[in-house]
Amino acid sequence: MDETGRLRERLLERARKACILPMLRNMMNEVFRIMADPDSTFTQLYDIVKYDQAISSKIISIANSPYYNRGTPVTSLERAMVMVGFKEVERIIMCLVFMKQMMSPWRLGQDDMGAIWGHSLAVAHAAKTLCTKMGVDGSEKAFAISIIHDIGKVMFYTHDDRYRSMAKEAILGSTDVCELERANYGIDHQEIGYHMSIKWNFPKEFSEAIGNHHGLPDGRASVIDILREADAFMCGLKELLPETERRILEEEREPIKAETERITQLVGYSAS
Repeated sequence: MDETGRLRERLLERARKACILPMLRNMMNEVFRIMADPDSTFTQLYDIVKYDQAISSKIISIANSPYYNRGTPVTSLERAMVMVGFKEVERIIMCLVFMKQMMSPWRLGQDDMGAIWGHSLAVAHAAKTLCTKMGVDGSEKAFAISIIHDIGKVMFYTHDDRYRSMAKEAILGSTDVCELERANYGIDHQEIGYHMSIKWNFPKEFSEAIGNHHGLPDGRASVIDILREADAFMCGLKELLPETERRILEEEREPIKAETERITQLVGYSAS
């Protein structure tokens, strides 16, 4: 086995052993389940969040921000969730779970975290926009899957310093980063992320999307196709998209950017 092959095995082993506290894993999967279910209720979401003090406090803080508050202080989680709105709270919770519970344990540098976070959130809003504009069911599920679709990249960022420049090379050269990953590490972030998602008991559809979000739409799973299109567009590979989807995302580019910046400000994360 050559060095690339050995590196592949080491990274796979790390992915298979990646741990997350059972309590956090259970909460993540409950959030995933609610966002994937169009019939989920306010009470179901409240019953999950009320046991997490950090997330509860953040939602109350957001409800008291100038964007939502009109003068009356909000002190209860239930009132805060009503003020912010059910779907908005879903998306905010998904972002907080991703940053605070999935990403924080890896202790990524601020720039590395910012690269994953900024791209993932932009893809999530692009995917949600495509679902809405094209009449595809599951916009909230598409948002949730998009937020976590690049989780496998943490293995590269925490393995060595080469990946940082490699990721930038992909952006500047409009090259599929997976090709560079396989050439240098013998594996790509899709495969690593898939093994991490299996270890953490993600829903099957989430794992499949994480493991197959690069490439052309194949018509077999609408949410995965939406993710592929949104991801390709945000990676500068818009020529891979069908004409209709490309036109929609071109027209919605600025609103997607504005929404990404708004959510980033609300949840209190900045890559700068």
